[in-house]
Amino acid sequence: MRPLIIVEGTVGAGKTTLINRLAERLSLEPLYELTDQKLLQILEKFYADPTKWGFQLQIYFLTKRLEQMKIGCEKQNVVMDRSIFCDHIFPTVLFKRGEMTELEYLIYKELYDQLIDLSSPPQLMIYLKCSTQTAVERIKKRGRLWELQIDQEYWERLNQEYENFFSNYDLSSLLIIDSDSVDQNFEGVDSLIRQILEDSQKAVYEYDGRSLKRSVRCA
Repeated sequence: MRPLIIVEGTVGAGKTTLINRLAERLSLEPLYELTDQKLLQILEKFYADPTKWGFQLQIYFLTKRLEQMKIGCEKQNVVMDRSIFCDHIFPTVLFKRGEMTELEYLIYKELYDQLIDLSSPPQLMIYLKCSTQTAVERIKKRGRLWELQIDQEYWERLNQEYENFFSNYDLSSLLIIDSDSVDQNFEGVDSLIRQILEDSQKAVYEYDGRSLKRSVRCA
């Protein structure tokens, strides 16, 4: 059992908007990031002091990602907001910025490697490719105070790590959407996804708002 669709991308890429559209147009159940009061409290502390709270936040997030993945695999006909597969990106950024120690990073990675083996890739992974400038503009527009405390360099590194990961992704079919170029409401994207889901061969698709390109990524 595996979830149908997972939507990934940097903060501000447009994941929630796309998920809402796909849930409505494809009759899928949306699974948003699991949040609780404890997580919100840690998030606020993290954005104020990443070095002190980064490790605690990432370990807690990792447990939430696994919980979300279990739900997605059980229900299957879902579109998920983020997943355990990209969870390592955030602590990698913290480690490279010197906001997570090497020991903390190694502990995280050891746990991550164990949990990822318990997780099933989706039928389709969607990566919302987004420039850092566009992402930051959207972050500022929605005005979450804890996100506004983070410097530009963090968002640039985060975006680059997403690019690095998806340049080699081969766990399932992958759709890369240039969210800088497509309609902000993702008009017509649901029709493309219907077409992709009918393709039985694992492939990589790229959509820039005008045309859909397909290629097979060699292992």
